[in-house]
Amino acid sequence: MANLSVIIPAKDEEDSLKFLLNELDEYKELIGEIVLVDGNSKDNTIQIAKNHKCKIISQNDETGYGAAIMKGILQSKFEYSVILDGDGSKNPFYINELYKTITKHNLEFVFAERYGKNAKSLDDTFLTYIGNRIFTNLGKIFFNIKINDILHTFFICKNSSFKKIQFKFKDFGFCAELPIKVEKNKLNYSSIASIERKRIAGKVKVRSFVDGYKILLSMIKLLT
Repeated sequence: MANLSVIIPAKDEEDSLKFLLNELDEYKELIGEIVLVDGNSKDNTIQIAKNHKCKIISQNDETGYGAAIMKGILQSKFEYSVILDGDGSKNPFYINELYKTITKHNLEFVFAERYGKNAKSLDDTFLTYIGNRIFTNLGKIFFNIKINDILHTFFICKNSSFKKIQFKFKDFGFCAELPIKVEKNKLNYSSIASIERKRIAGKVKVRSFVDGYKILLSMIKLLT
């Protein structure tokens, strides 16, 4: 029975979105809805989503990657949500494993990791790899985080549990805030190994130094 919403934050991802949505057809028995949260795209992203009968939510003035994820989950109508990206780097192949893990063990969050045994990223640059290792270790030291990838927003959650969390950051600071708040709120969580693929097409949205600074600032603020 369909019990899952797929949330896809996207901005100008026309070259990859159609491919990703076609992949998701394989999981129709599990997926109850596909929610595209559009960050004011100027290309054909919205039309492609409409053609695939996605539920479309516009961010309008409430921009930011974190804001897109929050908006999508808060408007989900099913029990669970899983986050993909419009660039296709998060492989839908792991949806079944994420869902089986969270339901079998009665968890509230399950994160897909890019680092550790049987995990890797094909989309990393040297800077993003080093940044992730630094931030993840800081998360383990200062927040007792029990996953190996603090910045990978490829996760499944029980929507009722997500809604318990009060988030401060709507930009990329959300990436670190999420696992930190999950740990702080003593929610039940685990992780699985995954392989991040290269983005299918389009331009990279992450700015290594600018967004890295935002993530660091969010972690410092969460210490208080």
